[in-house]
Amino acid sequence: MKFNRQQVLLIVLAGFGLLRAGDWALTTLIQGPLDQRKAKTRALEKEIEKNEKILADGRKAGKFLEEWRQQSLPADTEVARSLYRSWLLERVEAAHLLSPTVDSRSPSNRGRYRVLPFSMRARGTLDQFVQFLFDFSETGILHRIQSLDLNPAGSSGFFDITLSIEAVMIPGTEADELNTEPSDWLVSDFVSDYQVISRQNIFGVGMAVDPRRQTFVTAITRSNDQPQVWFKVRDQDQTLKLREGDTIDVDDFRGTIAEILEHDVTIDADGERWLLSIGDSLADASAVSPER
Repeated sequence: MKFNRQQVLLIVLAGFGLLRAGDWALTTLIQGPLDQRKAKTRALEKEIEKNEKILADGRKAGKFLEEWRQQSLPADTEVARSLYRSWLLERVEAAHLLSPTVDSRSPSNRGRYRVLPFSMRARGTLDQFVQFLFDFSETGILHRIQSLDLNPAGSSGFFDITLSIEAVMIPGTEADELNTEPSDWLVSDFVSDYQVISRQNIFGVGMAVDPRRQTFVTAITRSNDQPQVWFKVRDQDQTLKLREGDTIDVDDFRGTIAEILEHDVTIDADGERWLLSIGDSLADASAVSPER
């Protein structure tokens, strides 16, 4: 059978039509539903995964909830306030802090638990405050220091301490005492490892004062036609009036006035001669040769 050109073109076009129809049928009737089912399956799998995570988190929270209740203040506000206030004052006394006051305000809701706020004031040295912080952090009570003010009380070495503290109350917690078992939050179990805080006193308060830096040459005068040098010992509010040959004895420094000049003085000490000018402290002395 022979086909003319027109018939061949019709056959080819019909073939293309069949192919397009088959492709449409495959996409619309078979592939489309398959893709929809796969997408729905993936969505269901994600939903299952999400729900499983929620259940796992719930089981995890339930597991810790009992532990948290053991560390929580009692759910009764007045019982919690009384117990925790007594505990704070015991810690203050153990650290030898002075003049303590502890106040408490009304609790506030934080989701599924409540927070009972406290404010504490006391006075003490840095060593004493570090001891208090160690005791505070060592216990497993669910509490935290929200803010801290530490102000030097003059140059006495004491500080006025003000703390804002939050303690947690979990509903359902019933107890007539606090669980103060040690926690595992601290890096070290020894308070001595934390005393570096007080040794690195950034305030410079209560630290040892070098007597040499407190002793200044304030004047060179003449008395009975003999030269005299005046030393002001500031931390003792004392003035030393010395002549050549007299001894100057300040704390661990001991020397002999060798020569008093118009604006300078030399002192023999520790086998050397030291030069000071008016306005210098003993710590500013420079070594000179004895022949000067």
